[in-house]
Amino acid sequence: MSIKEKKGKRLAPEYGEPWNPVPGALRVALIYPNTYWVGMSNLGFQTTFHLLNRRKDLSCERFFYPDREEREKVKKGGQVFRSMETGSLLNAFDLLAFSVSFELDYLHVVEILRAGKIPLLREHRKIERDPMVWIGGIGVSINPEPLAEFSDLIFIGEGEEMLQEALDALIQSPVKDRQGFDRFCRSVRDCEGVYLPHAYTFHYNSRGAVTTMEHQPGFPSKIKRRWVRDLDLYPTVTRILTPDTELNDMFLIELDRGCGRHCRFCAAGYLYRPPRFRSVESVLQSVREGLTYTDRIGLVGTAVSDYPWTPELLAEMHSLGARLSISSLRADSVTPLLMGALARSGHKTVALAPEGGSQRLREIINKGITEKVILDACRMTFSSAILNLKLYFMVGLPFEEDEDLDALVALVLKIKEIQLQEGKKLGRIGRITVSLNCFVPKPHTPFQWCPMNKKGALSRKISYIKAHLRKEGNVTVIHDLPKWAIIQGLLSRGDRRISALLCSVAEKNGNWAQALKAFGKGLEDSAFRGREEDEWFPWDLVESGCRKEFLYQEYERSASRRLTPSCPEDLDCRRCGVCGETGEQDD
Repeated sequence: MSIKEKKGKRLAPEYGEPWNPVPGALRVALIYPNTYWVGMSNLGFQTTFHLLNRRKDLSCERFFYPDREEREKVKKGGQVFRSMETGSLLNAFDLLAFSVSFELDYLHVVEILRAGKIPLLREHRKIERDPMVWIGGIGVSINPEPLAEFSDLIFIGEGEEMLQEALDALIQSPVKDRQGFDRFCRSVRDCEGVYLPHAYTFHYNSRGAVTTMEHQPGFPSKIKRRWVRDLDLYPTVTRILTPDTELNDMFLIELDRGCGRHCRFCAAGYLYRPPRFRSVESVLQSVREGLTYTDRIGLVGTAVSDYPWTPELLAEMHSLGARLSISSLRADSVTPLLMGALARSGHKTVALAPEGGSQRLREIINKGITEKVILDACRMTFSSAILNLKLYFMVGLPFEEDEDLDALVALVLKIKEIQLQEGKKLGRIGRITVSLNCFVPKPHTPFQWCPMNKKGALSRKISYIKAHLRKEGNVTVIHDLPKWAIIQGLLSRGDRRISALLCSVAEKNGNWAQALKAFGKGLEDSAFRGREEDEWFPWDLVESGCRKEFLYQEYERSASRRLTPSCPEDLDCRRCGVCGETGEQDD
């Protein structure tokens, strides 16, 4: 099957929002730098397509990174990077808009530009000839600098409002020459969340740390993260359903954004503050819309199980005939009511995230749950006839010791014993899947000062856990690869010099080892370097809302296992700085 035929086969079964081309209007290529399977499962990408597709002054088409079969075909000749809707080439568009969620997709951004014959670096593109490049998504909102040299504009934060403002400005000030580009930049430079990388210059010392940052006159010294105050104004739901995704017959609804639990490793928990929930009325309106397509309704968000009106929502969804699905749950939010609703909906698996195997480690990361809470949640799951359980843990966390690995194994064995006990009552048992993920220190979190574990240490810890659980029946251990976690760590905390590395990897057909060797040991080792308290980070250009002093205070509290309470329900709090004037930290 040719690539063109494969795209046609993917388009044919899509249903939901129709494509609305606008002849003669501004042409926008919306690009997800991963496969169709992954991109069409992403609510952020679907929401962006919806926002662009409903405008009357532009025409939007989708692009995806080719899957393995398509990449093999392109090696034999031919053009693979064509739009889904009309098969157009990248250089036929006025604007290339990338939606980037994961650091490991940064390379795909470069490969897509390269294959589309678009000059990679912003400084090499000609305004009168080449399309503009805009980039948004959580990846660049956390740290925009690794992709800054490729971008004309980067969106920092939640894009619903600032995307429309930037597009309005572009329509009013078309970029056809240098004067047009300058006019456009002047019209958006004060737009909250909009970052124009060309106006900023960084300087570094011999260790690779940022020493100074300069910006052109008239541009803000920091880019303030944009967030939506009222989520009800912007329903975030599945817009196009397709069988070619992981959740092929499910209508997804975003329930919330932000999380006030203060888990110290979680970038989403800090970047999407303050915690916000959609009203029951708004969610139910989306449920009714989803039921016109399918009875399977999936609730997603940063803290789904913390939704304050869960009983009312579950009762209404049940009366409407919706089958409920939830991505993952906090152990201390599991209730018989929720488990019953999932069981009635035919849920086969529940995912819980203890993250740390020991109580000591859970206190260090401020997870705020005890072993008893975890075990009670597991018993509630199995007793509800939900037979399969997925457990998420991290290895390589700050201050981790071998005793924490032993505690992880012991916790899994206790959970298995509960599974056997409840299984005897039901007459059957399912599987326990233990998912091990390598810890990556993320910007704008208390652990941004921490070094990563090296590859050997991560591999040893994973092997240790696997060896102790290998002989356990009905227990499966899966894990990510330390190699890719380290590259993710390198990209996550990188600066603009990462652009040269990404270009080199693309030229070497994805061979990271060769590219890193050419750049010297110092670059790769930067992932393992601890940061100084007063060090100026590349991502400090972004004003996330949380004071840096607060984050470092949280880092110090982690070392002494001091817990930080959750955000109050009324958000009448001044600890971190997001919700107003700051105050002293409470014990």
